[in-house]
Amino acid sequence: MKLSHVITILSSVGAAAAVEMARYAAASDVEPAFASYLKELYASAEDASATKTFTDFFTPTGQLLVLGHVATGAGAIVALKQQLLPAAGTKHWNHFPNVTTVDSDTAGQKTHQVLGIIETRFDGGNCSQAYYSSRFTVTKDTAGAVQMAPHKGSLVTYDDFVVDPPESPTHIPCGKI
Repeated sequence: MKLSHVITILSSVGAAAAVEMARYAAASDVEPAFASYLKELYASAEDASATKTFTDFFTPTGQLLVLGHVATGAGAIVALKQQLLPAAGTKHWNHFPNVTTVDSDTAGQKTHQVLGIIETRFDGGNCSQAYYSSRFTVTKDTAGAVQMAPHKGSLVTYDDFVVDPPESPTHIPCGKI
């Protein structure tokens, strides 16, 4: 194997594990455990080859929504993820979550809303950014506790309802916002 191939592989592994939580700022009603749950979820989302390690966050009828595109169930979720981040592609994501609040809270579910920046890097040098707003609805157990164990099937909905600008790459170079 050529050294350039090893460097490319190691670079993509590093990019997949680069969830940056330094700007994460949670409201007082957000559970402290949500930060680690979100970091693990984003790490799976950023891993272009992740299938089961991403879908095992979701309930059996869980949904991934991205700007109006709806994927329900593991197979459809993987297909949508791979449409956005091809498994064997040259595209990489890095999430930078910031303001995190509670959007809704019921007896059976709690929805957290996260604002942040997503970086999209393409092999060959192009790196651009966009703002995002996402909602994460997770289940509660029978005692009313929010279920925040990663990879345990508690994510009902992952809803990227804002990505601005909505195209990739964007006109905003990395490091500018």
